[in-house]
Amino acid sequence: MAGRSPWGLTLEVQAFRPSPNGPSMDVRCGPKGEIAMNVDVGTRGAEARRKLAEMTPTSAAMNEKSADLLPVEIVPTFEMPSPLYIHSAEGAHVTDVDGNTFLDLTMGAGPHVLGHRPKVVEDAMHEQLGRTWHLVLKNDRQHELAELIREAAPGAEKTVFCNSGTEATMYGMRIARAHTGKNRVAVFDGCYHGAHDYALVKADPASPRSEPTAKVLGNGVPDTIRDDTMLVLPYDDLAAFDLIRRHKAELAVVMVQPVQNSVPRADVGPFLQELRDVCRECGVLYLLDEVVTGFRLGFGGGMEYFDVDADLMTWGKALAGGMPIGALSGKSDVMAPLGKTWGDPEGVFLGGTFSGNPLTMAAGIAALTHMRDHRDTIYPKLNEQADRLAAIVNGFCEERQIGAELHNAGSIFHMHFKRGIRTSRDFEGSNHEAEQEFYVHLMARGVIVPGIHLFFTSTEHTPEDIDTIGQAFCDALQDVRDDGLI
Repeated sequence: MAGRSPWGLTLEVQAFRPSPNGPSMDVRCGPKGEIAMNVDVGTRGAEARRKLAEMTPTSAAMNEKSADLLPVEIVPTFEMPSPLYIHSAEGAHVTDVDGNTFLDLTMGAGPHVLGHRPKVVEDAMHEQLGRTWHLVLKNDRQHELAELIREAAPGAEKTVFCNSGTEATMYGMRIARAHTGKNRVAVFDGCYHGAHDYALVKADPASPRSEPTAKVLGNGVPDTIRDDTMLVLPYDDLAAFDLIRRHKAELAVVMVQPVQNSVPRADVGPFLQELRDVCRECGVLYLLDEVVTGFRLGFGGGMEYFDVDADLMTWGKALAGGMPIGALSGKSDVMAPLGKTWGDPEGVFLGGTFSGNPLTMAAGIAALTHMRDHRDTIYPKLNEQADRLAAIVNGFCEERQIGAELHNAGSIFHMHFKRGIRTSRDFEGSNHEAEQEFYVHLMARGVIVPGIHLFFTSTEHTPEDIDTIGQAFCDALQDVRDDGLI
């Protein structure tokens, strides 16, 4: 099977060939533009890959052309015959460079609570572009967005802006150390707090569940960060409280996501509340990382959803309606070192050429004002539709006795191919082969989930879209079962 792409490359998809040891698929992408993949799959998996290859010749050609310049995707779609290149997006849909339109569950990795290109945000950006889009000087929009954050989160007495959630958590750790005079930071097993060195300390899965030891994620992170500055705690486990009490003399802050990316759960409110109480008992700062949950679970984020407050909070994603942003907020006394001059030894340094730029501020003001003014309709609808999608998929799995489960907290989702998972420590024994095939089938059926398998719905996903997505999930699960993988 061959096709000619607009880039002048011939795409060769080699036919499905059963191997002596079971199903197999060999699809190649070589110097002439052939798409490559060597995966053991069944008949339906081969059909799905063939369909995707036929649908996406221009994406395949673009990938071949840019391989030397762009060696890695920041958020890979998933391991498939070819990466997908998107040309445009609107509402709940994206359209690729071949003209295929998909229902999108990436939602920009979370920022698009209002869907792609919401008019209220687009109009505000156009208006701001008529004045200026970058200054580095103070601008009149920063105060307005900080006020909206304070309205959403009463503990956000002071706010500083940056450009990403990664920067926000990095600054949160720094200000906590400065305020307390202590150096160690505690994070949880299964957490994600960005891509800086301190955030890449994770639990060693071979270590005891109740007292995990730390390891670094990937190369290039000094072992001294792991050994001297970080502490990993077990998630949703009373043993975490004992560890905090034991290390309180050296702990500056405990950082936690209200909802973990790895296993989104809506029942962790009591744990988060008790964690706050233990931190206060021990004189340790409590930081809620609201980069994912802020303005998505509710206008007040995870703090409102779980009825919990914090000394520090970090923001990103939905804060600016899809524009790059991060922010750190906190109580006035905790944030006080930020008001010191650079020459003051008690001062804390922050920097960033584009931090607080007026174009991002305008987008954030428009998005947050809209979400605040319509909070009584946006969030009930968003969360009800999310729960309905989870019910469709989980009902199908239970009825067919499929070992998979869709977890959600509001409109934050993660699918797992094992039942009964509550924390990342329960992943052992998951059916990773079935998981990989599931997402190939899902994309072939017109639904995109990002490679990290954390996904989101938006206000632009209609009830009919939810039905379509639910059916696609069920059909993809059945495809995987028909190939004998689950």
